[in-house]
Amino acid sequence: MTHLPALAAAALLAACSTAGNGRLAHLVAPQADSMLRVGITTKDDVRHAFGDGTIVHFESGFETWDYLYREGVAKGWDDVPYLGLITSRLDHPTRELVVLFDAGGVLRRWSLQQFDDRPPRPCAAASATSTGTCAK
Repeated sequence: MTHLPALAAAALLAACSTAGNGRLAHLVAPQADSMLRVGITTKDDVRHAFGDGTIVHFESGFETWDYLYREGVAKGWDDVPYLGLITSRLDHPTRELVVLFDAGGVLRRWSLQQFDDRPPRPCAAASATSTGTCAK
């Protein structure tokens, strides 16, 4: 039983991972702005810079390409008994790049954002407002 904390720590370290497009790991808006020029950058330019993303085609001929990068603990570890008590409280930052191309394959718009993958914690019933949000 004395080895349980060591085993839990080893399992947690083994569970650390990243998922998605590693090219987004350190991408910041100014760098993206210099790479993604509206009206100039083409699909080939984006593919060369970031590889293939998840593509959504529209009837108009427009397309969005979506790229994700997630740091932290691999999904699924939150469901492991006891270990999940620790991993479910960790932040799992996710970075997403979405680009929009027109029918000619030229960039029309892009968005780079980072968000926390952890679900929001419910607030105590006494601190909830009439809109369902937590009072500060």
